[in-house]
Amino acid sequence: MAVADVFTAITENRPYRKGMAREEALGALHEMAAKRELDAPLISLLETHYDAVARAREEAQTQAVREYEAFREALKPIAKIRESK
Repeated sequence: MAVADVFTAITENRPYRKGMAREEALGALHEMAAKRELDAPLISLLETHYDAVARAREEAQTQAVREYEAFREALKPIAKIRESK
């Protein structure tokens, strides 16, 4: 399992739940490292740079939402054409 994948999965807001806050997320990551499911030195590095990493993840999530919404808007004319047939 990749630290980045787990970090994103537990901190990102999802339609069905809110992402974990810093302390809760770090606790979960350290727990997984203690079980040797994640690399402990990488978790420590993430903890040191948490704010920058979290900000980058938030910006990427915001951009992904914008792109998805633009894509849905672009599909509306196609849906209207299909409806008229």
